[in-house]
Amino acid sequence: MIEKRREKRIKEENRVAIAVSPMAERTDGESINAFTKDLSLTGARIWTDRLFPLNSRLNLTLHLSRSKQIIRIRGTVKWEKKNDDGLYEIGVQFHHGIPDVLIALIHHFYGKEEAIPTEVNRGRAG
Repeated sequence: MIEKRREKRIKEENRVAIAVSPMAERTDGESINAFTKDLSLTGARIWTDRLFPLNSRLNLTLHLSRSKQIIRIRGTVKWEKKNDDGLYEIGVQFHHGIPDVLIALIHHFYGKEEAIPTEVNRGRAG
């Protein structure tokens, strides 16, 4: 199978708190615990014990273990499937409305020692 994603996926488990966002409104405070299986600048594969239908709008709080950052970001469920162990996998595409979130993810992936990729530098040219 040929990989069609534009962004590199990093396999790592991070704790995620998921809140459902019906019609882009604020949530009622209910939070579902889950974890990432892989992560990129544009989305994540998340394992959870609750099924989220396609196109569900979610508010995510990612606890990035390697960089010790907490990121709050919105996303949309693009695919879902049930695993044999009773858990669900969902593919979530991030909504990057806040540049700080994108910068935090870049810092998490590339750290202080590594340069930011050329594609991101081009987008930041002033």
